[in-house]
Order: sequence, then C-alpha cells, then structure tokens
Amino acid sequence: MPWYYQLVPTRQSDGSAFSLGATLYLVNCAACHGADRKGNPAGGFPALDVMPEWLTRDVILQMMKTGGGRMPAFDQIPKARQLAIIDFLFGVESSSDNRRNLNENGPPYAFRGFQRWLDEEGYPAIKPPWGTLNAVDLNTGTIKWKVPLGEYEALTKRGIPVTGTENYGGPVVTAGDIIFIGATADAKFRVFAKESGEILWEHDLPFNGNSTPSTYMANGKQYVVISAGNAKMKPVKGGTVVAFKLPD
Repeated sequence: MPWYYQLVPTRQSDGSAFSLGATLYLVNCAACHGADRKGNPAGGFPALDVMPEWLTRDVILQMMKTGGGRMPAFDQIPKARQLAIIDFLFGVESSSDNRRNLNENGPPYAFRGFQRWLDEEGYPAIKPPWGTLNAVDLNTGTIKWKVPLGEYEALTKRGIPVTGTENYGGPVVTAGDIIFIGATADAKFRVFAKESGEILWEHDLPFNGNSTPSTYMANGKQYVVISAGNAKMKPVKGGTVVAFKLPD
C-alpha cells in the first residue's frame, strides 16, 4: 500500500505563529486527523472539520485524558493547551490563547497526516495485487506460494482478476494443515490449504476481521474465533466476536 507524507508549516507566511490551538493541533493531532481536519476514514481516523453532535467538548477532553479506540491518551499535554485545541476545533478563540509564538520551542513544521496514494476511484494507485497471503519455506528461506488476499467485488464484476486488498491481521495454522485468516477489507473469513495456498472456504463477517483468529477446544469440539470490529479500514465500526465450529 503506497502512502505519501508531507510537512506543513506551523506558522504563517509572515513568520508569526498560528493561534495556540491551531499550532497545538498541527503538532499533536494532524498526523492522524489531517492538517485540513478531514481525517482518514479508511484508516480509522475520523474527520474533525465538521464536529458531530455527540462529540462535545467534554467528550473530547475525556478522550485526550484517557484515549479511545486507536487514539492514544494525550494527558501529557497541560489542560490549558488541551482546551486551546478544543477551542480551535470548535472555531472559537481560546481564552488562554494570546497567540504566543510556540515556534521558539516547538517545531517549525508538522506532519500533515497519513495519506494513502489512491487513484480517482479510491483504489491503490499501483499495479495489483494489493494484498497477498504468503507461505515461506523456512528450510530454504524462499516463498513457497503467494495468493491474493481479499477482493473488491466491483472490480471482479468488470472482469479484473482478484486484486487482494489492504490487510490487517494474521493467520492461524492448525495441525491439520489448514490456514484461517480474516484481515481483509471485504469483511470475509477465509480458509486456505497450507501446502498449496488453495482457498477452501470463505464466509462473510459482520465487519472486517482486522485481527488474528484463535482456535480452541470445548466439549470435544474444535472452534475458530475471530474479532470483527472494522477498526482499520472503514468508518463504520462494530464489536462482534464470531466463532466457527469445525466439522468432526
């Protein structure tokens, strides 16, 4: 998956500082939510240019203190500066904002945010495959087989071979030489043959299975379980644990 990174200035063209809240936002928040506050929903980073009704000042302050989801805590930032960031998000001048130039002690540039390189349709701007499952022969250090992992049905319907998708999550391999894996952006759970990479079975999940499955025994039956939460690739999130019972 190609990405591109960009630095943006933390001061205005005349050298004067942005508002305290704007500067603090660029330094602390823009890497995930973007310098333009449009976020990266595909990566799980919500937009903050238009604040949803539920995202109140108190909610943001609490999230800065404790973190939530993919967002870490920012309790190392003094509360007055946290409030300055919140004021900036809501488009008001902070009571603590005297436009003091932070650039004397802070960086002149900030990271704009994680940005995937996509084409005009929203697909990766490189030749497929865009995600693969790979088997490595540890005796020789060579790739034994490689198959696309994940599918965009809209492209398949056009006659384009399966491209694979961006993947987050690992496989579990059983003693019966079977590979179980979710990870894909198409919300499917797949089973592969360990020796050949042949796909044996697939099943829809309620959300993307961006996690590594586990297997366990209960009452003499073997199960495979995966957490489906959609946390990485789509703005809609869930929290479902899906268990499959293996045939006898």
